[in-house]
Amino acid sequence: MTRRTLVFGPAYLDRILRVNQPLLASDGGGPLDQSVDGRLRFGPGLTLVDPDGGLMELELPADWPGPTGRVELWRTVAPPGSSLRRTVRGISWSDELGGMGAGFAAALGGDLVSALGAEADRTSQVVATQLLRHGIPHHPIRFPEHPADWTLLITSGKFGDKLPIGFRGCHAALTSLAPWVDQSCALRVVAGLPNRIAAQALRAPGAGVRVFAPAMRNIIDRDCPISRFAEAVDVLSCNRHEWEQLADREEVAWKLSVLAITEGADGCVIRFTNPVGEAISLRVPAFPRSRPPRDTNRAGEAFASTLVASLLDGGWEPGVTEESLIRAAAERASAAAALVLDRLEFGFPTPREIDAALVVGRVP
Repeated sequence: MTRRTLVFGPAYLDRILRVNQPLLASDGGGPLDQSVDGRLRFGPGLTLVDPDGGLMELELPADWPGPTGRVELWRTVAPPGSSLRRTVRGISWSDELGGMGAGFAAALGGDLVSALGAEADRTSQVVATQLLRHGIPHHPIRFPEHPADWTLLITSGKFGDKLPIGFRGCHAALTSLAPWVDQSCALRVVAGLPNRIAAQALRAPGAGVRVFAPAMRNIIDRDCPISRFAEAVDVLSCNRHEWEQLADREEVAWKLSVLAITEGADGCVIRFTNPVGEAISLRVPAFPRSRPPRDTNRAGEAFASTLVASLLDGGWEPGVTEESLIRAAAERASAAAALVLDRLEFGFPTPREIDAALVVGRVP
């Protein structure tokens, strides 16, 4: 049976720069896996500058199309005790469809509601074309005075780093998701939108299950903290670094049916309540692989979407949960995340590919 899924979240252009080494020094607490907004000041070369004075010089491939200049990061991304004082060499680049909204819609077979600029805006045209190419039904909310969002995504492949630097356009202008926000659906996913908008979508009636996938900007939002609308979330999925930056995370955790915290190569922890009322933290190891990853981009979306789909396929409803169902769903989600690490292009493993990997017991 087809499950109607509505996804609210950004779709934009990823300009991906692949580098040949880790983004942090060996004692810097890497790999780096978080997002940050940026502001570009055009000029020669490409340098990342954080508010603490950290600098990262990027040596660019000969055919690099831009941007060039200084990218001022909204906040520092290096862990405490380390810095971005480093030079790394770019070895290749590509343009891909990006954004958590696009990722969840593709992985779950859902309809996407996101912002775009004017129909004449070149980047908006590229995003719309990419969504069509990947078979994602799209319902754009147009902002003619704003360009489409785009991201400079720096990834180190087998070293595990992923640093998306967002340049905000039309999504910053969103104030409402009408008329889509309260439409009836079995599954409503809100991913990466500002908390004030995410709260509207999650609290709106008409959804059987509500999933929230925050970015770091959601985690550290003090004007509209997640705890203010956490009761409207059934499943929340984020990585360990994001979760530990959430000031009132224990208050949030108690309001959720399922909390999924991914830990990269260390697997994941799923927190839930079993049928006798016990709060359980279940650790599931990362799914084995026979070689290093090619790219860690989209692993979080592959994990969360497969976890939720597997729970719903098993008959799950928000509330208490059997441990056996949680474990089976988390193992499938871990396999999906392991499989997507081999993809350099936008896309997600199919249920058949996930099943095949589970039978073998590793990604061969």
